[in-house]
Amino acid sequence: MRRLQVLLIALGLTLVMTACQSPAPTLSFSGTSTVEGVTYDLALEVQHLGDRLVGEYQVDAVEGGFEGTVNAGTVTAELTPSSTCTYAFDGTLTETSLDGTFQPSDCPGGQTGVWELTRQ
Repeated sequence: MRRLQVLLIALGLTLVMTACQSPAPTLSFSGTSTVEGVTYDLALEVQHLGDRLVGEYQVDAVEGGFEGTVNAGTVTAELTPSSTCTYAFDGTLTETSLDGTFQPSDCPGGQTGVWELTRQ
């Protein structure tokens, strides 16, 4: 009987703790990506998990992954438009925007560019 009581209490506490946890905030941005003077529509949606940012972006019809960290508003991330191509992203995150530059880190023929995003 004692074992059953302990098990029920543990189960109850687990349910209460799970219910109290809020999901990671999702940050949505829209703006532009500019490469060699040509501007493209850009959308970014990331989960803010402590100091991590994880999500996806879309530039025109191209989708890719976004994974990085934020420390005192400074963002360092890796952009992955495909499994054979990665870019390094360095930017600044504020309450209303995310702006930065990207450059190929392992992407043959990749080009450097700029992101200018407004939080939605």
